[in-house]
Amino acid sequence: MRLFAVAVTVACSLIPAVVEAQSSPRQRSARAPSIRWIGQDGHDYVAPNNRREPSGVQDVHLVLEGLDPAREVTHVDVKAESPWNEWEYDRPNFSWKLELKRARGARSADLFLEPGDTEAARTYHFLVEDDAGNKWEFDVRGRKVDRGLRMPGLAMQAKWLGQDRHDRVASGPSVGPDGIQDARIRLSGISAKIAVKSIRIEGQGGTKWQSGTNPDLLPNAEFWADPKTTGAGDLHFQPTRDVKGQKLKVVVRYDNDTEDSATVLAGRLDPKLRMPETPLPRLTTAAAKAEWLGQDGQGPGGPGDVHVRLSGMPRPSSLAEAVLTDGVTSTWAFRQGPAGRVQDADGNVFAPLVVRPAADDSALDLFFAPDRDEAKAGFTFRFADTAGRMTVARFEGGACDPGRRAPRPAGTRATAQPGDDLNRLADQNGTLILSPGTYRLASPLVLENPVTIDGGGKATLVFAQGAGEPPWTAAIKIHAGNTTLNGFAVRFVGKVRWDGAVSYGPAVIGTTDNKDRPRGGPRVNISLTRLDLESPAAEDPSKWAEAIRLVRLTNAAGGMIAGNVLRGGTIEFFDGPWQILNNDFRGTPAGTISHGIFSAHGTHDLVVKGNRAKPVEPAGKTWRFLVLTHRGVRDIVEENTIEGLGARPDDAAPWVNDPEIVLTEAYHVAYEGRIQALSADGLVLRTHRRQGNPVGSGDAVSLLDGPSAGEFRRIAQVIDAETYLLEAPIPKGTDAVSVARGFVDTSFLKNRIAMSPGRRADGFTSDGLILPGNHFGTRVEGNHISGGGLAMKLAAYPSETPVAWGWSHAPFLGGVVDGNILEDAIAGARLTVDHSARYVKSNRGRVYMSIRLDNNVVRWTDAFLKWRSSSGEKTPLAGLVLGELPSHDPAELAVRASCNRLEAPPGPEAGASLVVDAAEYNGQKLHRRRYSLPAAPGAARSSATTAPRADSSARR
Repeated sequence: MRLFAVAVTVACSLIPAVVEAQSSPRQRSARAPSIRWIGQDGHDYVAPNNRREPSGVQDVHLVLEGLDPAREVTHVDVKAESPWNEWEYDRPNFSWKLELKRARGARSADLFLEPGDTEAARTYHFLVEDDAGNKWEFDVRGRKVDRGLRMPGLAMQAKWLGQDRHDRVASGPSVGPDGIQDARIRLSGISAKIAVKSIRIEGQGGTKWQSGTNPDLLPNAEFWADPKTTGAGDLHFQPTRDVKGQKLKVVVRYDNDTEDSATVLAGRLDPKLRMPETPLPRLTTAAAKAEWLGQDGQGPGGPGDVHVRLSGMPRPSSLAEAVLTDGVTSTWAFRQGPAGRVQDADGNVFAPLVVRPAADDSALDLFFAPDRDEAKAGFTFRFADTAGRMTVARFEGGACDPGRRAPRPAGTRATAQPGDDLNRLADQNGTLILSPGTYRLASPLVLENPVTIDGGGKATLVFAQGAGEPPWTAAIKIHAGNTTLNGFAVRFVGKVRWDGAVSYGPAVIGTTDNKDRPRGGPRVNISLTRLDLESPAAEDPSKWAEAIRLVRLTNAAGGMIAGNVLRGGTIEFFDGPWQILNNDFRGTPAGTISHGIFSAHGTHDLVVKGNRAKPVEPAGKTWRFLVLTHRGVRDIVEENTIEGLGARPDDAAPWVNDPEIVLTEAYHVAYEGRIQALSADGLVLRTHRRQGNPVGSGDAVSLLDGPSAGEFRRIAQVIDAETYLLEAPIPKGTDAVSVARGFVDTSFLKNRIAMSPGRRADGFTSDGLILPGNHFGTRVEGNHISGGGLAMKLAAYPSETPVAWGWSHAPFLGGVVDGNILEDAIAGARLTVDHSARYVKSNRGRVYMSIRLDNNVVRWTDAFLKWRSSSGEKTPLAGLVLGELPSHDPAELAVRASCNRLEAPPGPEAGASLVVDAAEYNGQKLHRRRYSLPAAPGAARSSATTAPRADSSARR
């Protein structure tokens, strides 16, 4: 967070101002220096931040005179008010820096500071110190300054490029292209030190175009920086009439509210000139019959390959390419040629697919290595011949075991006794039984081969790092799939030197990492069960330090973590399928913190169920229960009990930015704009030029307008970078779509999250269930969330990419919030399309969030209401809050609600149990409304206005 406002531009004056300094009472013997104001005279050493670097804006120049030649200036502090700014020399802090230039033994020094947050003349207070301990304080009345006065030669320039087959914007305020060629203006000389907040183009007759947040909903403009040329880029806009001969003014506004401007003479423009288009590919759908032969051992990849036989479809005369997808996340591909490997237009290499004619030449045999159990998965198979003709077949998957892709443990078996060499025994046997007792290890236990190690619940591995040991990345290292660790405890004695440079951090148990030599084979089916794991104790419990991770499963893809007793840092894992079941988390060692218990990335088929989290004293600090990032498909978080995590009034640990008990993060948008082409059956979609990250099978297409606005479709296959085969058709009349990767069919069911009531001493609180988009078909049902700040927040969140943060919204579509109890939350529960006049793009005419809101109970207990009254809590009491200001379009958030209730003690309500800031609620477009929910059975009824009833015609 920036502590001082960003640099502001200054109109300079070269009239000198001299002020004599007054020494402090303790230093009357030293001659006081004076300050002479020069102004902005073409120097640039500092910027509006705490780093000594130029900003492109001319510094304010002052001269410090009357210095003792034998003394060095050690510190200068300058403060100004109205508004407040501070600059410092030779201090490593968050103040803006000032530069001091002085020749050795000189009686004067030049001071340079970045113009502050006002252009008006104001008073500057100086503190000057030297190496003899002398201090002088004095005030200087400064002149007017210019916050936008650039250095000579850095003035912004604009050049008209006209229409040259580029399309980034449309004619209205919404983001994205529309098929009409933009006008382009080349800009150079833009500040490389201060971020651009917005760019406005001003034409004749009051015509304007605006990039950035655009709160006035002007026609959209968009600036794309040139990655190869600093301070340069292209500004796109779309006039609706010819602007030839007009003088256009381009005004760039920076984050510090300074401006640059330039003018450009517009050339000829055709407002109806379309982009070149190519026809959609022609796909023939075959009524093929699929025989799921399973893992029959006939595949070239080994016993883990799945075999499918497709019959009843046309045979290509010459097969050029084939692609298979499972509707979840996986893609397998084949291309004719010596390499046989297929990659998409973005360079992503697909998993191999083998395609062979069947023995009797009546069918095709497909072989591929599965990532999950494919029972009832919806497969799409597409092949193309050398003439480009494509045929598509769809079929249902069957059962398979991804664990068969990796070698199984050997059939040999050994029993270990305390004192035995566990590394040697594990390397030589497929099963290792640990006899009861304590096993002392001075170096890591490294498991090169698949192995099962079983301690029967009566063995303990105690690690005491040897003096000559290099730093560890893990105490137990797993290098092979189908490895099982069961029924033993892990402890540490003495100091352990950990390798902090290992990817995702050191851990008690870890898989192959970036510090290891490469190992082959998939690390699938890793099983950690009935273990008692504890991170090492803090070296100094009086100083907070991050707890060592308990488990770090990089480069592993699926398995089980179940029935363990856990005390320590994060458990980190990737991909799937994973089962995280019935674990008992008891906090971290005293003096340590953990950012969260479970941290998962890009998961599918994840089940987090029946886990209990409750720190047992003495304990350190644990902030979160679960974080899911990047994407998730068919993940389930169910029946977990979470108590005592996050902010508590008695906290001793310093606050960190981990307020969410459960958090998902997926904010990237690959494309938003109008449809370029749609096949007659609605199954083949082509967008205009993609703005963001690559698109893959399983990604979601959001329908932002039209007859099915607020719905989404999944991509079955990517045909090329902008052309997609969909699982279900898009109806005619749909104009604008968004394409993104996020959380699909994710469920949060019957969890109990109990946060501490009230606030920490510093005012911070934790929040329960925070799900910012992209979310598609997410279910939040039957949860009981109590205490804390926000019980839950579900949001169409500002997009992180492309273009700039807040360029658009990451959609949250098809959500269901049903049967939850939201108890004693200071800020209630919020379902919203996020907005900010300064940081988030304004929008109109597109639906970014659609949700069902049924059967939820807002509960305010008597103890909670008394706490609010006695503590002087100022946050307005609210139950369900829909939408966020400043919204320009309530219809962006479509809510269908019924049977939500308030449960509260008798007496006057201190707030509204339903607040609608901006939403289409049961078919009504509402703005700035406050209601009371109906009373739950047995609860007192309020006389306030009740919420509008459900409307059967409301948009789903």
